[in-house]
Amino acid sequence: MRTSPVGQDFDLDVRFLDGTPSHLVDVARRYWDLRGLDEAGAYPLWRTPVREIDTNGWGGRHHLLAAAASRAVAKGYFCPSCEEELSLPNRTALNQILAGDTGVVCADCHPTLSEEAEAYRDPDAAALRRAERRREKQSLNEAYADAEERWIKAHREVLGKEFPLQHHPEEEFPELDVRWDLAALAVVRNATEGGIINISDHPELSVLSPDGEDAKVMEALRHHGVLHVHPSTTVSSRVWRVTAFGDAVAEAGGELDDLPPPELTGRYYPLTTRFYVPYGDDVRVAAESADTRLLRRLTHALKDHRRFEALEGLLTEVIAKEAVRYFDYKLKEHNLPGVPEEKRPRLREAADKLARVRCLGQIYCACWIATRNAAAAAQRTPRAPVVSMTEHGLKSFEDLVQVMVRDDTKYTKAFREDIKFPLSAMTRTLFHTVLDMHPMETGPARIREMRSAQPARTAPVRNEVIEPAPAPPVREPEPEPVHPELDEKEFPSVELQARRWAAMTEAWSWQDFTAAFQTVREDISLVWDEDHPSHSTLQAATGALEMHLLQLGTYLKERESVLAMVLAAGLYRKLIGARPHALPSGRVVVGLLMEALVRRGPKEDPAEEGDAE
Repeated sequence: MRTSPVGQDFDLDVRFLDGTPSHLVDVARRYWDLRGLDEAGAYPLWRTPVREIDTNGWGGRHHLLAAAASRAVAKGYFCPSCEEELSLPNRTALNQILAGDTGVVCADCHPTLSEEAEAYRDPDAAALRRAERRREKQSLNEAYADAEERWIKAHREVLGKEFPLQHHPEEEFPELDVRWDLAALAVVRNATEGGIINISDHPELSVLSPDGEDAKVMEALRHHGVLHVHPSTTVSSRVWRVTAFGDAVAEAGGELDDLPPPELTGRYYPLTTRFYVPYGDDVRVAAESADTRLLRRLTHALKDHRRFEALEGLLTEVIAKEAVRYFDYKLKEHNLPGVPEEKRPRLREAADKLARVRCLGQIYCACWIATRNAAAAAQRTPRAPVVSMTEHGLKSFEDLVQVMVRDDTKYTKAFREDIKFPLSAMTRTLFHTVLDMHPMETGPARIREMRSAQPARTAPVRNEVIEPAPAPPVREPEPEPVHPELDEKEFPSVELQARRWAAMTEAWSWQDFTAAFQTVREDISLVWDEDHPSHSTLQAATGALEMHLLQLGTYLKERESVLAMVLAAGLYRKLIGARPHALPSGRVVVGLLMEALVRRGPKEDPAEEGDAE
């Protein structure tokens, strides 16, 4: 069939295939019915749009139906693949060759066109071919699966020869320092099942080591001889020369019977490797014996001067590393970047300095305050680089460390363990199992008190006369504590003081409030002695209100958080002073706080002064 020219002529020769059903010929005739080209000779003009061609109920795509019945040859154009005259695969191909595209291949060279079109020309034959291909693919998959199973089995045989199961009940358990004794006890106690040790089988463990370097801990225990690789360890826990089965097939050129033999490289993944303790008659007995021996060593360290000093140093190290890990976690929780690598020594140094004098709960509080300050600064200055906010948090933490090291009466609130961020297994083992102390409330001072003293005599020596113990002295009744007089005019109601605060026009900074709260503590100590019952009540209320202010500062503006803190003081109702002139503790603290700020006077913020210029 030759097309009729409109605008410009184009020689498109449509040839119908022998034995094609008439309904497909009708579709092909209308599909390739070209009127000609436009006046510019750039676009073809088809007599019938594709959407208007009736497929006689066959559905499908029109160019496949046309290809099943015919070949539309563009005279003067040749296929770059077979170099024969170009038979168009579809109408779009004509647009491409008119635009100068020389990469259009013919319908017979198209990768899928002929096969898809044949499904319309001879559906039964196409169905048989698809069934045959499915059988071939299934057979190939079965052969592939069998070869992969043999390949994995060969790897298991290599592991069995490389790491045979060995028991050495006659050998002594390795001598380790306190740190590795603790690491070994944590592993044996928390990651053992049936005598086999595997960290990945115990997802309930958050981390093993307080610094998060669990892989290095496991490798060190293997290096010290505490752990041996169990022959049942997974194939993927070792590094092989050829890692993937697909890579092995490619190296063999697709020959499944000629795959390369498995070869170990000497490297492995400690956290997915299965280990066992070899010092026993079997793995289960050896693990239980190691647990008992390690616990005995660590508890005996409390009575050995040399190992006690090592245990004390380990306690400080564990607290410091947990603090660094918690600081990183709080930064991430506030969507702030981590501390840059070049500045991490500053973080570790500050945490180590504070771990020598404070417990982990109090250090958690310092980390919380510092990261909260960084988050608040990020909210106040959204255009500032977030890395600068992390630097601000680190600087705040260093300032808090200086204050807490210098004065042990400041920032004494101890946080509890965060259920979303549990302590490491080594930390829990040290505090709960070895020391039998609370991990968040135990500091170096507490462990120094555990240093063993000389045993006292419980029985009299022969020929020694035991004198009767003297009668306990009669305690005189304690005098009533003297309560300073509190003027209600100086300490008005919390509501009235809140109105006074709201009427103030001065701008107070967070540094002013930090110094003011410290002044309040000093004033309380000056007026009330430490053994006075009101002293602890006022100090507790002062610390609680300061914590309220810090927490409210995360969500409210500075002035709003101050007013909310003043109103919250009304919740502290324990009476201070003698009746009938006693006043609630929160009311007294707020009055002292206002007096301290008035004495201090407002101070301009240097950053705001620079902005004004």
